Parts: sequence; structure tokens; C-alpha cells
Amino acid sequence: MDLLNKIPKDKLLHFFVGSIILFLSLLVFNTIVSVFIVVFLAVVKEVVWDNFLGKGNPEMLDFVYSILPCFFYLINTVILK
Repeated sequence: MDLLNKIPKDKLLHFFVGSIILFLSLLVFNTIVSVFIVVFLAVVKEVVWDNFLGKGNPEMLDFVYSILPCFFYLINTVILK
């Protein structure tokens, strides 16, 4: 539990939102399309919303935490299958 306290809440929020988007897209699309959707939305959020529009602070770690659920899903379903 101490490890979760060390991760900034912003990064946990990115992980949570990435997980929700992946889950919802997997209900409709296949794995490849769903992962693409998560990656695309994470890039758009960081590049367009944070950097171009100046609505936030663009960070590479925000992008990484947003797409991390995709890696966990791929490891669980594709690699360990």
C-alpha cells in the first residue's frame, strides 16, 4: 500500500481513465482497435489539450500511465495465453 502512496494522484488518474477507456472499447471493438483508441486518445490529450491548447502540463509520464493498462491487458491475454 505504501507504493500507491508514492505514485502521484495525477498518474493514478491517467491509469484509471486509460483502464476505463480500454474496458469500454473492448466491449465494442477487438483488441488492436481498442489499444489504438487508448493510445490515440492519450496522445491527443497530451499533445493537443495540454501542449497546443495550453490547458495543462504535457508530460511523457502521463502518456505512459494512460497506456499502461493496454500493456497489462496485452500481457495477460496475448502473451500469457
